[in-house]
Amino acid sequence: MKHVLYFVGICLLFSCSQPATEQISIIPAPAHLNVSGGEFVLDSKTQLIFSEADGFQNEIDFFQLYISEKLGKELSIIDGRNSLEILKSNEIEGEESYSLIIQEHKITLKASHGKGIFYGLMSLKQLIPPSNSLEEIRLPVLEISDQPTYEWRGMHLDVSRHFFSMDYLKRYVDLLALYKLNKLHLHLTDDQGWRIEIKKYPQLTEQGAWRTFNDQDSICIDKSIEDPRFALDPKHIKVIDDRLHYGGYYTQEELKDLVAFAGTRHVEIIPEIDMPGHMMAAISVFPELACNGEAAWGEVFSTPLCPVNEEVYTFVENVLTEVSEIFPSKYIHIGADEVEKSTWEESSECNEFMRENGIEDVDLLQSYFVERVTTFLQDKGKEVVVWDDALAGGIDASLNVMYWRNWVAEVPDKVVKNGNDLILTPGDPFYFSSPNSKLFDIYNKKLLGAKFPEELSYKIKGLQACLWTETIPSEELADAMLFPNVLALAERAWSPSSIQDWDAFKRRLPSQLDILESMGVKYEYKQSNALIPFMNVDLENKRIGVSFETDLNDPIIYYTTDGTIPTSAANLYQGEFFVNGSASIVAAVFEDGEAKEPILKKQVDYHLAIGKPVVYNKAWNPSYPAGDAGSLTNGLRGGDSYNDGFWQGFTNDLDVIVDLEEVNDLSYFSANFMQLIGPGVFLPGSLEVSISEDGKTFEKVLTLNHTISSEEEGLIFHNFEGSLEGKSARFVQVNAKNTQSGFMFVDELVIK
Repeated sequence: MKHVLYFVGICLLFSCSQPATEQISIIPAPAHLNVSGGEFVLDSKTQLIFSEADGFQNEIDFFQLYISEKLGKELSIIDGRNSLEILKSNEIEGEESYSLIIQEHKITLKASHGKGIFYGLMSLKQLIPPSNSLEEIRLPVLEISDQPTYEWRGMHLDVSRHFFSMDYLKRYVDLLALYKLNKLHLHLTDDQGWRIEIKKYPQLTEQGAWRTFNDQDSICIDKSIEDPRFALDPKHIKVIDDRLHYGGYYTQEELKDLVAFAGTRHVEIIPEIDMPGHMMAAISVFPELACNGEAAWGEVFSTPLCPVNEEVYTFVENVLTEVSEIFPSKYIHIGADEVEKSTWEESSECNEFMRENGIEDVDLLQSYFVERVTTFLQDKGKEVVVWDDALAGGIDASLNVMYWRNWVAEVPDKVVKNGNDLILTPGDPFYFSSPNSKLFDIYNKKLLGAKFPEELSYKIKGLQACLWTETIPSEELADAMLFPNVLALAERAWSPSSIQDWDAFKRRLPSQLDILESMGVKYEYKQSNALIPFMNVDLENKRIGVSFETDLNDPIIYYTTDGTIPTSAANLYQGEFFVNGSASIVAAVFEDGEAKEPILKKQVDYHLAIGKPVVYNKAWNPSYPAGDAGSLTNGLRGGDSYNDGFWQGFTNDLDVIVDLEEVNDLSYFSANFMQLIGPGVFLPGSLEVSISEDGKTFEKVLTLNHTISSEEEGLIFHNFEGSLEGKSARFVQVNAKNTQSGFMFVDELVIK
């Protein structure tokens, strides 16, 4: 008889060295999971027991369809050798909570709502092997009690920049549901295309849904020479007036069908109609909607809607009325991001309106626009979602705010202190369209700054990741950017932080990749040999602990502390080790006795200034505070990204005084800066170090320069260092000159 015992890898149940619970591959990890010995044999003779009065028919039908694909038959409703019983239990609190108990002769699934039953079935589904044509399925004896951490567990898809078929959207919904994600945010309109039928304005899709090839298309076409996944999908290309056009749109009936399809899987679809900016597709059809009557590009972004034109509000309200009728979700996203306000500043109508209504600037004018649209939607029973850019002129506390600009670190604090609900969507690490997106960061990276008010954590509604498709033209490439990243997000959004475990997640992932493959997902998962260093400063013992993380399961790592390249005769990494004083760490993953690239190099210094106070004569840029006033003397070094929370950013000179709290004989100083000219990050022109015993009279002891051009491209690090020649001082002043009027980033001031 053909059967499958399906856990992680080839291990027999509980016989592997890992704890038994890690052999159960469920993502997201259940809040409570206990595994016992034994197994339940599921086959077509297993009796399905339920009461129609409980109202779970939708969930039962969904599961029966799945089982019939696996076993060739639905589960029996007559007596069998064992049973699966689905029960309504009001003792289980929370609509999405459930209890799943698998015994040798009975499976019992309980919940108070269909959502909980569905998620319990999704956990059960993940225990079933992805292959079809099975005669029986063996399941482990276990108990699960589970509930989500956040109510908003979302994914996003931009269908404007590049278009995706309805079949793809439905499979996307299926995948989100499998991993207990309950929100799909559809970005339906933008400068590059209008993707939703609006019956009052048919020109929006007749014209606004189609474009001649743009710069983004050209980039994709060029990349497709090397990688065919970048090729434009021919299904979305047609000839108009003898020219090739790219585009497409969804009819209202198609979208209503998608909403119904998603509803059976407890996925809520949130539409986004981005306004007042990102409206070129509409303005190109109706140029009168812009203050200057043009669909064009301003200094940075595209021409927005005109906020003082009543015809604009008529248009917006007509569009949103139809959108509200298509999407029953209580949420509608109106964007309010990246608005090019220069056309408003130049508009005589805008200036007159602002004078008459006491509106002081164009940020407040945007707030006026957002408030009017919000009031209209709230009158229809909707809640409004905006991107965090909308905060510029102030917003009402009733709006839900998506925090995406992770370089503006104070945004989450401002949102919750204003009374708004917060949805965390930081571009790093939750913009999966970024080529720098890393599974480790998605699962682990800190999302909030040190000053976030913990007492307002209840205002965090949830997490969401986004896929922007400027250079993602195909479904295959979208799959590769989304998966398995979506799974890391799902676990972070559902599972309690106390049980989130990177090593356990990695061990559960391979079984899930098999499931993805069986569903036709063209995922991309390449385990990297790169080591991710972590430092733990031990002030009591005056040392720094060093540890490594990696994508790999149980890697062999060797390291040195003297700057030499490690061999298999070097130190074997067996967990956190400590550095007293200074060390030049070099480490690598080894296979067959050989070091694998990339090789990690990290300077570690426990120095005199660690933990000592720093006075800032000029403030850091609030968008890049790192650890605020303690950042430059906390012993922690930054990585390759100025967004990693360890680099402190300055748009003026760096001018600080470190108080060593007692007079010391000083021998050495160093400060590490980075340059990356694309986003405007430059090295200081020079750096000066002055010292003092009393904090009043300072003596300049070092002037440090460099020879790196401000036009040199690529990521560059430069360590400004020099000898202090045994001079005595308590106070050390550091002044780095910002000569390029850009950003300067520094991670640590090392004083020995």
